[in-house]
Amino acid sequence: MGFHLRKSIKLGKFFKINKTKKGYSVTIGGKNLKFTLNDKKKLTASLPGTGISYDTNLGKKDSRK
Repeated sequence: MGFHLRKSIKLGKFFKINKTKKGYSVTIGGKNLKFTLNDKKKLTASLPGTGISYDTNLGKKDSRK
């Protein structure tokens, strides 16, 4: 188990910028649905409090066949 430190800046009711040791992320949403996009182009949609989330990469697809 490790120790994590996160800095969050809230800009309005539904917009937040998060800074961690590894990079940045932007969170948009409210109490019922949130979308988070990080600097590695990973998008997460989640339903807070339920443990349900969906992750996808928005970056370049693998061109190997």
